[in-house]
Amino acid sequence: MKESSKLEQQLILGKIVEFKMPKEFDLNNSYDIKEYIYTEAFDKGYIHVLLDFSGTEYIDSTGLGTIVALHRQSLMKAGSIAFVNFDENIKKLLKMTALDRVLNIFESEKDAIEFLNR
Repeated sequence: MKESSKLEQQLILGKIVEFKMPKEFDLNNSYDIKEYIYTEAFDKGYIHVLLDFSGTEYIDSTGLGTIVALHRQSLMKAGSIAFVNFDENIKKLLKMTALDRVLNIFESEKDAIEFLNR
């Protein structure tokens, strides 16, 4: 994995792993990011994941595919994944693709943590 694809992460309440997503989430880094999250969360037994997009300004179709893959992986592990802090342009993209109806998207980190902690 490229050093630039490593994400800042923290453990919340001992069972939720939060990852801060990069400024751009696209063809150039989405595979590495997906593998990093698989390794650092799912492979280590953490089944509740929070992805914080507060610093993300751009997502392409590969990034969207990776979001869906991560969502699917969390379900396969009997866990959950939440997404928080999308900017307005990304929210519009999620609405256009109807992913806003499938994904666990929250306006605040507090709401996302409550969802994951249930």
